[in-house]
Amino acid sequence: MDENKTLDKIIAALKIAEKEFLEKKAANNETIILSDKDGKIIEVPAKDLL
Repeated sequence: MDENKTLDKIIAALKIAEKEFLEKKAANNETIILSDKDGKIIEVPAKDLL
């Protein structure tokens, strides 16, 4: 059971880090490079992901 608690903590920390990353990018009007469902590379404003 301790493994699940550790994994939950890691996932929670990654979610916080991702949000902080997007907030910093959005504050600077930057974009994020992603891929769509077909694997096509797309550029999306960070603020659109918040």
